[in-house]
Amino acid sequence: MPKHYGLVIENKHIRSFLRVLDLGSFSKAAKSLNIAQPALSQHVRKLEDALGTRLLDRSAHGVSATANGRDFSTHARQILTLVDRAERRYRRGADEITGEIRLGLPGSVCPVLAPPLMLAAAQKYPGVRLQIFELMSGDLAEYLREGRADIAVLFNVQETEDYTSEALLTERLHLIGAAYAPLVQGETVGARQLADVPLVGTRPPHGLRLVLERWSSDAGITLNFRFEADAPSVLVRLASEGSCYSIVSKAAIAHEVLGGSIRAAEIVDPPIQRTVCLASSKRLPPDKARNVVVDLTRDAALELVSCSKWAGASLVTGAR
Repeated sequence: MPKHYGLVIENKHIRSFLRVLDLGSFSKAAKSLNIAQPALSQHVRKLEDALGTRLLDRSAHGVSATANGRDFSTHARQILTLVDRAERRYRRGADEITGEIRLGLPGSVCPVLAPPLMLAAAQKYPGVRLQIFELMSGDLAEYLREGRADIAVLFNVQETEDYTSEALLTERLHLIGAAYAPLVQGETVGARQLADVPLVGTRPPHGLRLVLERWSSDAGITLNFRFEADAPSVLVRLASEGSCYSIVSKAAIAHEVLGGSIRAAEIVDPPIQRTVCLASSKRLPPDKARNVVVDLTRDAALELVSCSKWAGASLVTGAR
């Protein structure tokens, strides 16, 4: 594609490109943005002409980003974030904390952390629009790298060039099974009893699966993953039906345990532990709203642990 230097890149063209990329379809993106599909296609074409490169590949199976499209999408999100935050700042005043913050939570953390955090944010910072979404931890790390998330909760991560990392707490993982399953009738279950027991777990290289494989290797125990599913609800459902067991965070299934549909036993000798980390994107510019949400997230997590509302968790030494 020839370069057309001097063509203007407009924010609406960038927004159209990102919406097509996120939804994987021109028709879905046009409906979402409430514009005609030909107009949307023109936005993307003008953006490609201005940049002098193809951003999207079109096929019968949908739309996907080219290598340049993936690279530009990171810059595009940063551009729109800067514009949005500048508009909010100067419309409402430099001292008022406003903005849209995207916080990603893993499925095992979202049920326990999201409700109190959303209530605290609405009460303390009404000008901040907190958007919480749920994904697998590996996907959340990618969102931070791409600038698609401001903050995320991850497991067992160190600071990188893409995001900060602060250890908040450790979780002791539990074996879960049907209410009548023999291995979960006590408060604890010995690690040796898990050898060759049928399990449902996430697929490698998902973070939880890596934790379990490293633990089993160190403990000299063979784990039998009969089923694999990258969906927390599937892990819990299969275990509750007695088809197999699963190994998860107890906080993720607290309601099911209270309801009696499932039982959980803490794994001991040796235990399985993972560190819950609070990560903030380095790919996005400094932002007051992000800073206060980081503080709120930390405070909410630590309060849940202190009040024993985060089952199986304990504070990391030195955590604020």
